[in-house]
This record gives sequence, C-alpha cells and structure tokens, in this order.
Amino acid sequence: MVTGAVVERSGGEAGVALAGVGDRRGFTLVEIIIAVLVLTVGVLGLAGTTAYIVRQVTLADVMTQRAAAFQTTIDHLQALPYSSVTSGSDSVGDYAIQWTAVDDGGQSRIVTIVTVGPGLATVAGTFPFLSAQVADTFRFRVLRP
Repeated sequence: MVTGAVVERSGGEAGVALAGVGDRRGFTLVEIIIAVLVLTVGVLGLAGTTAYIVRQVTLADVMTQRAAAFQTTIDHLQALPYSSVTSGSDSVGDYAIQWTAVDDGGQSRIVTIVTVGPGLATVAGTFPFLSAQVADTFRFRVLRP
C-alpha cells in the first residue's frame, strides 16, 4: 500500500507526495562512471575486432589474386597442344610466374608452377605476416590426348 500526503506546490496547485520517494532526479556520479566504463570496454572490443577483420579481408584478397594467377596460367597451359607444353614464365598482376614441364612417362607431363608475389609469410617463432615476395608452388598433370 502506498501512502501519500497532499502537498501544495508553488502556484497554488495541489499534488500528492509519495512516501519513500525523494526529490531525486538524474543519475549519480557512480552510475555515470560505470556506464562510461562499460561503453569504453565495448568500443575497444569493436576496435580490436575491426583491425582483425581488416587483416583477414586483406589476406583473403591476396590469396584470391594468387589463386587467379595460378588459374590463368593453368588455363593457358591446358589450351596448348600437348607437345607445346614446355617450361616458361609469365606475369599476372603482381605475380611473377615460372613453370617447368617434365615428362612423366609417355602419357603425361608434370607441370610445376611457382608464383612469387604478395602473400602470407611465416618465419619460425613468429606470427604469419603479409610480405611482398612470397613464393608458392603448385603441381598438376597434363595428359596426352
């Protein structure tokens, strides 16, 4: 049960004052400090996540470009007649590409493709990092028709 008393306000209006409820308005200083602290922790968490996401997107972009360079070279070599598949080099975008073709019996050739360009480098004891000159190797077999 709520008890109250009739009080008169300035201006002649009458109102009801509830027992136990003071004239408290707004927030205390402690509440504001805690709210700012919680907000700060949240914003710092978002900032850290944003840096991680930017790094992952950049690495994905580099890996996609490298895969496209490999695929372009493979498509080019597969379009050649079997007898024309020999060693060579080319460049696709930021990547220098070299390939060697070695006979593997009479019915196929093994083609080794090496790309050198931007990529994820690893050094023992450290975290992977983005580097401008990373070599990557891919092998595939070309069959005689």
